[in-house]
Amino acid sequence: MTKGTQKKQYPLDGKTQVGINLMGLMSTVDYYLYTAILMIFITDYSGIYAGIPGKAAAMATTLLFTGRVWDAFADLGAGYVIDRTPRTRWGKFKPYVFGGTFASGIFAIMLFNVPAAFSDFGKEVYMYILYYAMMLAFTVIVVVPLTTTLSDDQAIRSQLIAGPRITSNIVGVVFAFFIYIATFLGNGKQNIPLAVIVVVIPFWILSLIGIAMVKEGPAASKTEKPRLSDIGLIFRVNKPFRVATIITFIGGFVWAFITAVALYYIKYAFGIKQFPIQSSIYALLMLVTLVLGTLISQRMMKHMTAIRGVALSYGAMVPPLFLLWIANEIGLAHNPWIFYSLLAIVLTAAGVSFVPGTLMTMETMDYNRYKTGNGMEASINAITAFVAKMQAGLSSVGTGVALVVVGYNADVLEKATTIPESLLHSLGVVFFIIPAIVSLIATIGTRFYPLRGKEQEEMYAALKARKDAEEGAVQP
Repeated sequence: MTKGTQKKQYPLDGKTQVGINLMGLMSTVDYYLYTAILMIFITDYSGIYAGIPGKAAAMATTLLFTGRVWDAFADLGAGYVIDRTPRTRWGKFKPYVFGGTFASGIFAIMLFNVPAAFSDFGKEVYMYILYYAMMLAFTVIVVVPLTTTLSDDQAIRSQLIAGPRITSNIVGVVFAFFIYIATFLGNGKQNIPLAVIVVVIPFWILSLIGIAMVKEGPAASKTEKPRLSDIGLIFRVNKPFRVATIITFIGGFVWAFITAVALYYIKYAFGIKQFPIQSSIYALLMLVTLVLGTLISQRMMKHMTAIRGVALSYGAMVPPLFLLWIANEIGLAHNPWIFYSLLAIVLTAAGVSFVPGTLMTMETMDYNRYKTGNGMEASINAITAFVAKMQAGLSSVGTGVALVVVGYNADVLEKATTIPESLLHSLGVVFFIIPAIVSLIATIGTRFYPLRGKEQEEMYAALKARKDAEEGAVQP
């Protein structure tokens, strides 16, 4: 076999690469559904509490916030349970990824298909039960810990992270046309329940196939079962994790607020009749910029540390977000060229942040293994997910408050000849100025991350020496 055709070794072999690229598709669908579609489905299309101004918005806000709080705390418990799970013939994390993916697909379809015969209160209870169930299933899809086991080499990890990030944008293409799909299936009216079924099923099947193709690696197999007190130990001894968690909590609000409010802003800033085409433009822009950002970050990571990449990505978001807020205040953001040009810079920077941000999380897992002998990957992943879901919950509250303050009523606004400026100003605060402020704070926060340069080299040298010693001890 020639050098040019030499077969790549695990975990960069073809089967593993295909599996890695497919297995997270369903969790990406779940993410789009609960961040971008669910709230607008409840307020504008579900028919629940129709005719009562602000009631559906208040119900959606409460559901999304309490659901995220529930899910965030469930993450912590699930992470501890997963870390204590003995390694099976399929691995420690893979069975959870498979089971969570299987269940979340079913719950997602049920959540958006609310029985019409139910009363408004019955529909509300039904949605609470299904949303909580879907988020619990989503909790145990521990893709990052599973990926961490495949290799502890940053270059290989970067490839394993970047591929699925790009592939997941296939889901973004579909959601770019989600409103069009719903309109087509509804013969002119948005049939979101049927659109959810059509979108979920193929990605659900592909994810399950992908999970089956991935063989969990040995990187986290030589660890003791953690005790409950070890969760507290993470915060006491793992300074990189403490700092990374604060950075992630603050900086993550940028993406959380943008995804929570974007469709509302676009619907009313450019006109309700233009909503299907403008929402598609926005989603396609998001797709292109996130892919571009991911490709840029792959090159960046060859020349810098993860934390440097995180700092540059957050810093790049600040100027265009402030400019968007100013443009919104003086009425210029209603111009699609200005709006989409500035937003493209923000979304590209968001795309750049994913790879270094995930590598930073993996570094904190490695540091925990370096200091305590146990990576506690699922627990660290759970705490990181806890932070992300609290962000999403609080961003939903921000969006809900912006809607409730102006007495949001979709039926009235869709029939109105003019859109109140107060609505766009209120949405602009959540869409632009808050993300600009938190991205600036996150950029400053990266200066306090301790794992860089010499400290990082010493950690990986010690981990390699420990691994070599363990492998030598078991050889005859």
